[in-house]
Formats: sequence, C-alpha cells, structure tokens
Amino acid sequence: MKKQLLFFLLLHLFQSGMAQVSNTTGAVKPKIMVIPRVSDGQDMKVYYDNNINIQIAIAKINEALQKRGANLRSFDQSLKQMKENQLLNKSAGNSSDIKTMILESSGADIYVETKLDVVDHPGRSAKSVNIILDAYQTGTGNSLASKPITGPMFQTEDIGRLTTIAIEKAADEFLNILQQKFDEIAVNGQSVYVEFTLAPGSDWNFDKEAGSEGKILSELIDEWFQSHALKGVYNNQGVVANKMIISDMRIPLMKPDNPSQRYTGQNLYTDILKYLRSLKIEIRREIGTNNKIIITIL
Repeated sequence: MKKQLLFFLLLHLFQSGMAQVSNTTGAVKPKIMVIPRVSDGQDMKVYYDNNINIQIAIAKINEALQKRGANLRSFDQSLKQMKENQLLNKSAGNSSDIKTMILESSGADIYVETKLDVVDHPGRSAKSVNIILDAYQTGTGNSLASKPITGPMFQTEDIGRLTTIAIEKAADEFLNILQQKFDEIAVNGQSVYVEFTLAPGSDWNFDKEAGSEGKILSELIDEWFQSHALKGVYNNQGVVANKMIISDMRIPLMKPDNPSQRYTGQNLYTDILKYLRSLKIEIRREIGTNNKIIITIL
C-alpha cells in the first residue's frame, strides 16, 4: 500500500511538473526591438548615428535581454537595411516616419524606447548611468511597461560597462513583465479608441435610418463593433451631441484570416471604412494612430 501511495504521489508530481514546463515553453515569445527615445521633431537616425553612448547602451541592453532568451530584432541592422534600400531618404528629417518604417519592416511585436543619461560625480572622479526603458506594443502604441534604472557609481569612462551593470539589475523583471503583458494581449486583445463625429453640413446624424433593416446609424455602428470586437469586448459610451465614442474596443493580435500577420488599428479603420461604404456612408479619417482612430462622417 505504501509503495502504491508513493507511486501515485510521484506520478502526480511528475504530471504537475510537466504541466508547468508545458505552460512555460508554450508561451509565444514576442519579437522585441530596442530603439532610442527621441524628442518630437528630432531625427532618430541622426541622433543614433551621432550618439555613441546610446549605441553602446542599446547594444548592452540587447545583450542582457538576449542572454535571458528574448526574441530580439536589431534596430541597428534594420537601420542599415533601410539605408541600403534608400527608404530613409524619403523620410529624412521625419522621426515618426522613420520610426514607423523601422518597426513595420522589423516585424517587432514590442518596441522599447531607451533613454540614457550619463551622470558625472566629479567629487569622486566617477560616473554612473540612469536608464529609462518604456515598452509599447507595436500594433497599437499602447504602453506596456516603464522601468527607470539607476546604476551604481564607478571610477571608469567605460559607458558600456556602466550600462551592463545597471541593466543586469532589472533585465529579468522587465522581460518577465513584457512576456506577461504580451500573453495578456494575445488572450484578451489590443485596446483601441474609436470616435465618430459629423462633418459640418453632413446629411447624416446618428438617429437617421441607414441600410435596409430600418435601424438607425448609431444602432448599426454599435452592432458592428459588438460583432467585430474580440470576444465581444467593447465599451460604447453612447452618442453625445454629434459624437459617438467607442472608448475601448478589443481587437485581435493577429489577423483572423492570416495568423502570421498582425492586426492593427489601420486594419480596423479599413474594415470600418468598408462597412460604412456598404451603407453608402462616406467617411474621413482625422487621426489614425494604431490605438486612436477619429473618424468624420461626411
């Protein structure tokens, strides 16, 4: 009897252990790209090319994340490939275009903006570094995590060494957070804000009948979002004056008809456009970021 109990206990522990391993290894690792943070209007390529410290910092951050099994995409390599293809010449001086082009061409799921400050401690003839890591989802631009890191002082001019010491303190925690957030998005979807307004002089209003079913426009829009939101999760704040707001719609991470490609805010806008045109309603996009879409009904 004791042997049987021991056998079943060992079998239970083995099965539990296998389940844990399966859950861990079954997680899809997001593709991550570490990029420099630049100010509005600042040319990302010029900043990166002329700042050896940020080049070193990004390289060291990549090393730390890669050592922990992260699935990385190289910012430097993507920049070189785009330069070879002469794509950057079309967007010279436009930081947002360069950033968008790099992220889209890389296929990264998450990008991590990196800010590095080198701090002098003249009284001790030493230096230290402060690093801020801000992670965003590429598909929507939604914030995933932020991690400020303060490194220790050392009597050295080696910024690479200072960065390595600083990032080693936080790499495990930061990468675990990114994986957790990505897993949540894969299950629960990406959050997008959609707002409809009426153009001055428009023949449409949200209480006007549209389509062939005798339903009013706001009702049709609401039904469309309900049927297209992932798991039906969306929040309709209703119609206020000449405005209709969907404050939170969950869209899938990947395209339902092509699981190898991401589904983005741009894809959502295209689907909305096709639906409203089927009702013979023309629209114009006023703001079209990946996580905020503002549409004017003409």
